Amino acid sequence: MLARAEKGDEVFADRFSAAEFVTMVRTRYLAREPNLQELIEPLGGLGSAPVLFCQVESGEEVVSLVLDEHENEVLAVTYLDRSRTARTISVGDLRGLLLASTLPAAGRALSAIEALPDDRLLRLGETEASSIARTLWTKYNLAREKGVTVVGLEQFTKDLSDAGPTGALLCSAWLQDSLVTAALDPTARRIVGVLFITDFLPPARYKNPAR
Repeated sequence: MLARAEKGDEVFADRFSAAEFVTMVRTRYLAREPNLQELIEPLGGLGSAPVLFCQVESGEEVVSLVLDEHENEVLAVTYLDRSRTARTISVGDLRGLLLASTLPAAGRALSAIEALPDDRLLRLGETEASSIARTLWTKYNLAREKGVTVVGLEQFTKDLSDAGPTGALLCSAWLQDSLVTAALDPTARRIVGVLFITDFLPPARYKNPAR
């Protein structure tokens, strides 16, 4: 899958202690994603050792990896094909929801997806509202500091943080020079948060440190 991924595909990465990562996966994600057990089993005896969690998406395929931060060695890896169980929304339906929304980024998002065909399907990923709010705040606040334009971040994170552990459905549409991310309620009939991101930085090249 990694060999087929595009060079410009986004890679999510975050730093944890091994024990912290295991606890987070067990308490937040394992019940609905049992395949993640494979990702935490090898970490049981590492305690406070620092690890990097990386996730690479290509279409409906997802590879998740845990790396030893110091040695840059793979400690655990999982593969998931979400197309078999994916829930989706059409661009046409998303356009209608954006038209009905008064959120700050709705207008920019609507203009961005104007050229996309109505029948194009976008995957909906289930997540916890407050958890995705924290993740995207950290990610895009840092991106802003480096010159990326993020519209609607404050309202998005406030509304989803206020929703607490309530479920939300997240979808994204990549355009040539921008990204639209929308959070929907569990019925997929109402938008509860929307982001418009543009002015991306050139992709960084990762190099292994010399040993």
